[in-house]
Amino acid sequence: MNEVKLPFNARLAFTLLCIILLIYIARLGHELIVPLAFATLVAIMLLPMASQLEKWRFSRGMAAFTVILLFVFLLVGVMLLVATQMGSFVADFPQLQQQLLLSLDSLQKWVNVKFHIDAARQMDYLEQMAMGTLGSATSFISSTLFSLSSLLIFIVFVLLYTFFLLFYRTLIITFLIRLFREKHRDKLLDVVMQTRYIIKGYVSGLMIEMVVVAIVNCAMLWVFGVKYATLLGIMAALFNLIPYFGIYVATILCMLLTLTNSSLAAAIQVGAGLLLVHFVDSNILLPRIMGSKVKINALVTVLGVVSGNLIWGVPGMFLAIPFIAILKIIFEHIESMQPWAILLGDVTLKRKSGTVATPKGPNPVSE
Repeated sequence: MNEVKLPFNARLAFTLLCIILLIYIARLGHELIVPLAFATLVAIMLLPMASQLEKWRFSRGMAAFTVILLFVFLLVGVMLLVATQMGSFVADFPQLQQQLLLSLDSLQKWVNVKFHIDAARQMDYLEQMAMGTLGSATSFISSTLFSLSSLLIFIVFVLLYTFFLLFYRTLIITFLIRLFREKHRDKLLDVVMQTRYIIKGYVSGLMIEMVVVAIVNCAMLWVFGVKYATLLGIMAALFNLIPYFGIYVATILCMLLTLTNSSLAAAIQVGAGLLLVHFVDSNILLPRIMGSKVKINALVTVLGVVSGNLIWGVPGMFLAIPFIAILKIIFEHIESMQPWAILLGDVTLKRKSGTVATPKGPNPVSE
């Protein structure tokens, strides 16, 4: 029987409908999908260590539990370091809020003298903005505690999903192999292998970059004599994980916090220092650490980060790049979708139809 080809308008309508349904499902099921996505990234990152433990005669369950326990120790260490700095910050928050209002008042007077803008309207607007952004000390502490409790619940589910992904990884691979026809199994294994290779390199490289940037930021802020140098340095390194947008948000926040206990010149110095570190990181450190792990052009990266924020908020901004990288791998292995892979990449694909280059790595089924 001859296959009936739908007209272009019908195919376009079906494609748009599928995209809308996928976005709706993603937003509706974000409480399940987001932790599972982060757990997948963590599982891929911890998989080599778990496989090594299994070679040392650990059972699969014990190996998965051990690597997750080591990961928890690392998380607890980072959280204790941040919590120590946050404790002194929260204790000083009322004074910092008052100091910020005084600094804004001085800035308002300067603007009034230089630009002849009505002082009363400026002050009303600045007070509303400051109070709306910072809130009172009581509401700040309560919202912080609520966020911490939600974060702890989120981390627990991520760790739980990670354990089961590591424990049942052979079952999952077998399910995927049986799900597709035999003629597509080689391509499926290539997709799985490349996904593991790229995501593992991306996540591990990102963690190394974050640690290096955090150390450089903290050292620079200590040299500048900035209060809460450790907190601000770590916060800037965390925000730096969000491509393009994160560093600017971190710079503004660090400058505002510096302005609450120091001069405007010190705040400008902190902003310039953070941007300088980001410039060195983007042009020297990041290319050397990440190499060519994820070849995605800047336009798609920005669109992906914005779309991730619209769908899942801040977690979506973190997940955007790995998700696009996986889509690019899948598109490269489907002949009709290879033009989309070219659109996502930063170089033109140079490969013949039907041939796929795969990185060297372990067999996904054997692990």
